[in-house]
Amino acid sequence: MSRIPAVTERSYNVHYYEVDIHKRALISSIIDYLGDMAMYQSEILGVGIEHLKENKMAWVLYKWDITMESYPLLNETIKVKTFAYSFRKFYAYRKHEIIDAEGNRIGYANSVWILINTDRRRPIRITKDMYGAYGIDDSNNTPIDIEDIISITTVDCEKSFQVRYSDIDTNMHVNNVKYVAWALETVPKDIVLNCELKNIKVTYEKETTYGEIIKVSTEIIREKDKTICRHKIINEESTELTLLESTWI
Repeated sequence: MSRIPAVTERSYNVHYYEVDIHKRALISSIIDYLGDMAMYQSEILGVGIEHLKENKMAWVLYKWDITMESYPLLNETIKVKTFAYSFRKFYAYRKHEIIDAEGNRIGYANSVWILINTDRRRPIRITKDMYGAYGIDDSNNTPIDIEDIISITTVDCEKSFQVRYSDIDTNMHVNNVKYVAWALETVPKDIVLNCELKNIKVTYEKETTYGEIIKVSTEIIREKDKTICRHKIINEESTELTLLESTWI
């Protein structure tokens, strides 16, 4: 008998501190909602933070692919839905939807996560209890394909940042949203003010830690109907930490 994936939904109100100058929710706020939903679902299914900690496990985010058709505005209430789509070895594939107050889909996202052993910091095969909790068939190993991000060839903008204590999450490494915020700080002002971010892809390759200095290098590709910004984040040893691609219209 096939299992039905558990779908979890939750409402979020867009607060003043979560919006930009146009009163639209920031993409970092949107990603916070999506990440919060992933953890919230795990908690209510009984495989949340404490369960992971007791079993020396943690979910590490590997990839995002987020598309926003429109953005919720200040004081609007949205609904975020999520479910685990499939598991494959140590990879977990998750889908997300963002629904406005009228029931219209305004955004959607795919994400890829890796289950690791926290002592060895190495990937481990997803356990049978995880399959059961999320309603995933043992035979369901179809991945969600998120295309690779093309590495930058030219540096048009560059900024450095120091990792702060407030950037660290419950897994004792930098929260994934911080990398997005750092990258978007390098997007030229005219793009940020006059365009809307429609899609962002992120690939997390290496962790960084408190106190380190990281550098974001960005290439700007201006096309007729859109602008593509490709971003690379490296540490002080020039190790590649994260690749991102943001598309603006």
